[in-house]
Amino acid sequence: MTVSRLWREKDSDKALAEVESLRKTWPGNAHLHILWASLVQLQENPQHDLDEAKRALQQAVELDKGSAAAVLELGHFLDTVEDDPRAASKLYAEGVSTARHLLIDGLIGQAKVFRQLDQREEFLRCLLEILHLARFEMGTKRTKADDSGPDIIFESPTGHFHAIQLKGPYAEQIQDLLSAVVTRCSA
Repeated sequence: MTVSRLWREKDSDKALAEVESLRKTWPGNAHLHILWASLVQLQENPQHDLDEAKRALQQAVELDKGSAAAVLELGHFLDTVEDDPRAASKLYAEGVSTARHLLIDGLIGQAKVFRQLDQREEFLRCLLEILHLARFEMGTKRTKADDSGPDIIFESPTGHFHAIQLKGPYAEQIQDLLSAVVTRCSA
């Protein structure tokens, strides 16, 4: 809370001191490494150099391998500070994929709850969003082996029609959700 207040008040020196104190208490906290690196970049009279900020962001990525925030912050640093768009692009792609996985997991949970609560419109909205996001995870390239399975055709929120095949880490969960739609429609 103190760091957030100091940041809002644009007192980055005091915020940095607070984060440095917190990092001593919790050296394995990836979020504190991200905060520290961000505050170092805001210093008017830097006490730390940008290489230290980069190392802190790399440490955050190592500490929390599933953190989209850490990877995206490091990508942002590489893009804006080091002017390395190729390296940044790879990190942005990794961060987006990680965030998409987290979002799909949340939407699957939410859809299941809506199904239990018999909130059909909300359930279908979640299912449509899951299908829209899952098509990025399942890829667009098809092989001859893929032609054996049925396609799922759906209309995205933008009005475009898409076809996907259920495969990958979410296939079974999506099939379970789709079966609820089919069962309800045939009843």
